[in-house]
Amino acid sequence: MPPDHSSRMKNRTGKGRTMGGLAAGLLHIFALAPRPVRLFMGNRFGDLARLLVSRARTVARKNLEMAFPGLSAKQRHQMLRTHFRSLGQGLVELGPLWFWPLDQALSLIREVRGAEAVDAALAGGQGVILFTAHLGAWEAVVQYIGQRWPVTVMYMATRNASINTLMTTGRGRSGARLVPKEKGIRPLLEALQKGEVAGILPDQNVDPREGVFAPFFHRPACTTPLLARLARRRQSPVFGIYAYRLPKGRGYRVEIVPMEPGFPAGDDEADAAAMNAALETAILKAPEQYWWIHRRYKDPAPGWEYPY
Repeated sequence: MPPDHSSRMKNRTGKGRTMGGLAAGLLHIFALAPRPVRLFMGNRFGDLARLLVSRARTVARKNLEMAFPGLSAKQRHQMLRTHFRSLGQGLVELGPLWFWPLDQALSLIREVRGAEAVDAALAGGQGVILFTAHLGAWEAVVQYIGQRWPVTVMYMATRNASINTLMTTGRGRSGARLVPKEKGIRPLLEALQKGEVAGILPDQNVDPREGVFAPFFHRPACTTPLLARLARRRQSPVFGIYAYRLPKGRGYRVEIVPMEPGFPAGDDEADAAAMNAALETAILKAPEQYWWIHRRYKDPAPGWEYPY
């Protein structure tokens, strides 16, 4: 007889716990490794992913072709190789960021630019919205803002409860309040109403029923209007915040950049275009550190073909 629903759920839960335990164990190993070893392991993980994970390699290659049409095939191949090594570093760095003592983990942030502007904006009493991209060490961004300001951060939960627990514990240990996307925007609005910080990652493809099409690296991308709508609700100042990896695994540089005057303008498409332009500017400072493996154009705009 086929197993009943209860048995299937127990099996799934057991597998999930096993995966969570393996992930935690691997990150503990990364946390114990010295910096040169972490750098080596990150590069090798990235090389293996580039060679073995064909779907991710195909998506990243196509994204780079669309984003950088002026580069030669050789230059794009080199960027692809460096990009996957950056992905490997992103995995390995979770060990120190989530398992080192907090003050030691925060010491990896070697420089911060622009934090005083956020301090001044918070004094206005309307709260502040920080947005970032899947760029560089965005996990270090969460650690930094959690210990500097009272902040509520929206995140996308995974299907694995054990991995979720690992992720939220690591991200939230510096003080950030984490809320899953399924809870909607109310927790973010509540944070702004209290004069605190709300944080989002708005750089991924959204369902066309929820988003608008706005230019992103030469092609319209289905983009969330959430950033501008939050800002309009509370007249809250908006800043981009990005953590760039320094060479040879030496840590991170955090940059906080205010949105251009006039944002939000009150038009969803214009505001989405302004946000994407800000993200492009940030990405172009270290393009190999962006998450090119994401199918950013998964839902093509009318008249555009599916590119993957």
